[in-house]
Amino acid sequence: MLPPKPTTLDARSAAGLVRQWRRAVEPEALAAAYDALAAAGPLVPTPWGALLVTGYEECRQVLTGREWLTLGARWRDAHRPGWRESASTVGLCETPLQQDPPEHTARRRPLNAVLAPRVVREAAERLVEPLTERHVGEFAATVRRDGAADVVARVCRPLPTAVLAEMAGLPEWIDRGWLAAESAAMVRVEELAAPPSVVRRADAAALALLDAYDRALAERLRHPAGDLLSRWAAQDPAGARYLLLTLFSAGVPTTAALLAGTALALTADPALAERIRQEPGFAGPLTDELLRWDPPGRVVTRVTDADTELGGRPVPAGRVVHALIGAAHRDPERFAAPHVFDPDRPAQRLLAFGGGLHYCLGSHLARAQALAFARAFARELPGARAAAPPVRHAGPSMADIARLTIHSPLT
Repeated sequence: MLPPKPTTLDARSAAGLVRQWRRAVEPEALAAAYDALAAAGPLVPTPWGALLVTGYEECRQVLTGREWLTLGARWRDAHRPGWRESASTVGLCETPLQQDPPEHTARRRPLNAVLAPRVVREAAERLVEPLTERHVGEFAATVRRDGAADVVARVCRPLPTAVLAEMAGLPEWIDRGWLAAESAAMVRVEELAAPPSVVRRADAAALALLDAYDRALAERLRHPAGDLLSRWAAQDPAGARYLLLTLFSAGVPTTAALLAGTALALTADPALAERIRQEPGFAGPLTDELLRWDPPGRVVTRVTDADTELGGRPVPAGRVVHALIGAAHRDPERFAAPHVFDPDRPAQRLLAFGGGLHYCLGSHLARAQALAFARAFARELPGARAAAPPVRHAGPSMADIARLTIHSPLT
């Protein structure tokens, strides 16, 4: 193992850089924070004892290396007394998102069959495209009628919720709007240093979601309907509640963030929408660049279970690191002119959907929805512009767009 590289970054300077990063919300502000962090070195210490990882190669290593584990139940039992009082944290630790093998392997297996590329291709034709056409068409009609409308509330959150609900066979009595809102609220517990009010809201959402899932599974156990929900209920009703929690709490907020970013790009530069109308295949590279420019999940937290090396520096067992996906996607050693939004840049492997054992199973489904949304939006809302700057949630992990009001010059 190489000796530590010398550094002149003192604790006070490091804390200032970390504070700048945590306060940044918009991609442009984050770019400046990422540059400052990268200039300080590949690993920047935080006031809470973790390390921020900024380089592409170092972040890829954290995502794919078997020595890097989640902050799952075992880790929390050892380091976070009282964590089990948080229903949302307990719920997430029962999902593959916060599990390692062998629990991760067993819990993830049923999802593999549902979200495999072949299944998603079939679902794209059967569900994604028709649902996208309906949601975007209704939104465009609302904009024409009212002059403006919030695309996040009317399309970006309802669309992935509807797609997953149809795929799972969720009963109609579970309100889709409520499901989207509760799923988004629950996952906010993952935000770094989430305030108590956010944790309380997340805990209430987790309890409400699990209760709804339990009732739906019990209903399908009594009256099977030949759908995915019925199959999961028959196989493992106790585990199925967490499969549903994984699908909606992971799938809805991240896909909604990608769709909102797409809408922002198409309204900020109508030439992009015109190009999609002329060249539908352009939606693919545009989506890839959006995932690089503003990934839905900007931070992945891991802990090493053995002494290792990262960025040429030793990292002892037990050290927590935060891999900054947004910073990795702005690494000039990997991406030319990284602060330039360029959908025509050469294809590169991105880290937006993770890597290794925890590579996002829903990546194909999320991308299918983004492509369908971009094409439908470009067709139904030519010349559409944002009526006001987007309103974002506070970051830094999930600074996604909470509201984006769209108007069309054709109204």
